[in-house]
Amino acid sequence: MKKCKFCGSKTKEIRVKNYLNINLQARFQKCSECKVYINNKISKNIYTASKKNLNSYLNKNILYYLKSFFLYFSYLKVKKYFPKKKNIILDFGSGSGEFPFIMTNTNDKIFATDFEYNKSLYIKKISFIKVNELFANNYYKKFDVIFLRHVLEHILDFDTIIIKLKKKLKNEGKLIIEIPNYKSFWKLLLRGNWPGFFYPFHHYVFSESFLIKKFKSHNLKIIKISYVEPPIFGSFFSSLGIERSLSKFLSVIVYPFQYILSKLTFSSEGLQFILKK
Repeated sequence: MKKCKFCGSKTKEIRVKNYLNINLQARFQKCSECKVYINNKISKNIYTASKKNLNSYLNKNILYYLKSFFLYFSYLKVKKYFPKKKNIILDFGSGSGEFPFIMTNTNDKIFATDFEYNKSLYIKKISFIKVNELFANNYYKKFDVIFLRHVLEHILDFDTIIIKLKKKLKNEGKLIIEIPNYKSFWKLLLRGNWPGFFYPFHHYVFSESFLIKKFKSHNLKIIKISYVEPPIFGSFFSSLGIERSLSKFLSVIVYPFQYILSKLTFSSEGLQFILKK
């Protein structure tokens, strides 16, 4: 039995779906003490080895703009926490680029970063930085707001990335993080098929209590914790072998049912932390 990397307690092994190869077994370790699921296996070049593994669209189709429409309302809810009227904002792990795209209609200066740059997805108002350039010693720019929307669970070196991102924040800067919820109702229902595990892309499923302790240990002030409902069934349908675009379309159709059932069970699919340096 393996021990938890955070507290040293014994963990319980659980089987989950492998999103890259259904014929291979996949496992997470559950630490009941920390209330976190852990996947320590590193899959090299998982985001850059092939186009099919990138979390991006090949072009701006109707699904791109539909997702942008829904994300705009999420943006409006957090905008009131921005430090200034005009901010320098970084979307860390920008993926297919919808979120930085919706922020370009503001007075804020928008930056985005990820492993790969798909030029067709980023308009000129968005300054794109590759991850290795962002953390290079000669890159001195700092940000008023840094977003990590469903990114933190992808990064194995949890404490290291928090330290690095904190250094990239200006004084009084905000770090806005959204992640899958350890206590999701859909996790209980779907078990190892729950998209929140998303093996091998996800290294963690965090609980609220775990993150509260961690963020406080990094001297980040918690301004607000919200319970959010990101759509999950696009990934679920893809795992069944359904074509990606169709899976995303079906996810939109199913979303009202997902939302209502989550509310009826007093659960949420995601957690959102607004943190202050």
